[in-house]
Amino acid sequence: MQVTKLRANADGLVPAGAYFADIAAKLENMNMREAARREALDEEDRELEAIYRKRSMARAALGEWPAMM
Repeated sequence: MQVTKLRANADGLVPAGAYFADIAAKLENMNMREAARREALDEEDRELEAIYRKRSMARAALGEWPAMM
């Protein structure tokens, strides 16, 4: 007779291996979504920085920088 450890799940009791495999799959999915979200935010940061630099150069060319004290 073989004893298998069981874990509680929404569907009832499942083998521990299947329980942890399900958790690992969910974690992997969450990590992929987070990486995609982080990449989108990084791209937005790069675009905003490019706009800022372009406008800063335009102000410098027009002499609109405030006087330094």
